[in-house]
Amino acid sequence: ETEAVKMLFRGFQNYSEVYDKHRLLTDKTVMAHGCHLSNEELQLFKCRGAAISHCPNSNISLISGVLDVRNVLNHGVKIGLGTDVAAGYSYSMLDAIRRAIDTSKYISMHDSNYKTLSYKEVFRLATLGGSEALGLQNTIGNFEVEKEFDALLISPVSDGPFDVFDSDSNEDVVQKFINLGDDRNIKEVYVAGKKVIPFPRFEV
Repeated sequence: ETEAVKMLFRGFQNYSEVYDKHRLLTDKTVMAHGCHLSNEELQLFKCRGAAISHCPNSNISLISGVLDVRNVLNHGVKIGLGTDVAAGYSYSMLDAIRRAIDTSKYISMHDSNYKTLSYKEVFRLATLGGSEALGLQNTIGNFEVEKEFDALLISPVSDGPFDVFDSDSNEDVVQKFINLGDDRNIKEVYVAGKKVIPFPRFEV
């Protein structure tokens, strides 16, 4: 694809410049994947305020490349997580978090000095990072006062995918959920302060 763009637009330096020259690279732009962006293109993204939606499941499924999220963050480019089920096999944000961590570990296998992403960093991509990419960081993305209340109520269950012990800290439980949890652990879902799961019961 990138080679085809070079052939079609010979007067442009790179793929991103094509978008930029046609006024399509702005602070409202969210580009999926970004696996093959150069450092020069990342600088352009930063300058224009454009964002990236990292879809690691799709990248792995298509064998289309890997995104160096650490490099994106180092360039100060806005980035969040995406699922892209047109090419991937899961719409779960938990899966996106896990695949993002796996991708970072894969990159570190080829560079001993590479700093892999922590679960905290990737959790941020799934929450506040996504809201920043969409320009909604003042409305959603975390639990700051006056923001909309978007939240999951997570609870261990007896037949669930992980156990919780008395010695576990809150951080231990969060890590277990991120690495092992599934929909059995999600008891309630809130969107803009409204509980949407379990579905409200309507009296007939």
